Amino acid sequence: IGVILLSRDYSFYDTFSRALEKQAAPYLQEGTGIEFAFHGIHAIEQTAAAIEQLSNRVNMLALIALDNALIRRAVEQAVKKGVKVFTILSDLSPCGHAGYIGLDNRKAGRTAAWAVQRLSGPPGKVGVIVGDNRFLCQETCEISFRSYLREFATGHRVLEPVKSFENVEQGYQVTAELIRNHPELSVIYAPCGGVEGVVNALRDSSRRQEITLICHGPLQDAQLALIDGTLDIMIAHRLDELAARVIEAMQLAHRQESGSFITLTSGFELITKENY
Repeated sequence: IGVILLSRDYSFYDTFSRALEKQAAPYLQEGTGIEFAFHGIHAIEQTAAAIEQLSNRVNMLALIALDNALIRRAVEQAVKKGVKVFTILSDLSPCGHAGYIGLDNRKAGRTAAWAVQRLSGPPGKVGVIVGDNRFLCQETCEISFRSYLREFATGHRVLEPVKSFENVEQGYQVTAELIRNHPELSVIYAPCGGVEGVVNALRDSSRRQEITLICHGPLQDAQLALIDGTLDIMIAHRLDELAARVIEAMQLAHRQESGSFITLTSGFELITKENY
């Protein structure tokens, strides 16, 4: 088994890699393990090269990557070698891959919007932070979030999304700019990586208690952010369940005829300071 994830510097992927190792252990031959590769969000050529290299050594490959033509081409080449390729968390445009494992992103985005409608204060401006426009999962979350608020005519004005590039430093910078440029900002929705930077920027702002933060997680020091009121609601992936679904998809693909696309969804939890 080969797995390609984003940088281990972001706590989400480090935790997820350990969950995958735990779930895969009973099915691997003694002395073998998952072969991991980690890459930056925009390291497109590096990611494509990792797909090519791993496809020469494994028969099952799972990856998280942007929907980019070079990456899709690498996936197509891996499939021609007989490798079953799966996308995790964010799907790719059709490229012969065997399946997708992750959240129902439409539900996640609409759930975040429901929380804004029901739990935030008077309507104001809403900031949306995504990792990158080519993360199809986050694109779906954003579209569904907007759709819900429009459907129920909540009166909120959703701003154009800004990018965190899935890292803490950029997350901090774009959040600070949102706060500085939009005095009427009342909500931030962050279905992205680098949320620790979003939290830190809000902490450093005098408007921390005026802005509702809804993010995806888990993230480092989430409990403290919930307790001190910087973070209001976390839509948390169940990482052990997600990892188990990845291994389940690989088992299904091993038994099924090629050509069958496998979609397995993993649930999420709404976390507040009262139920962390």
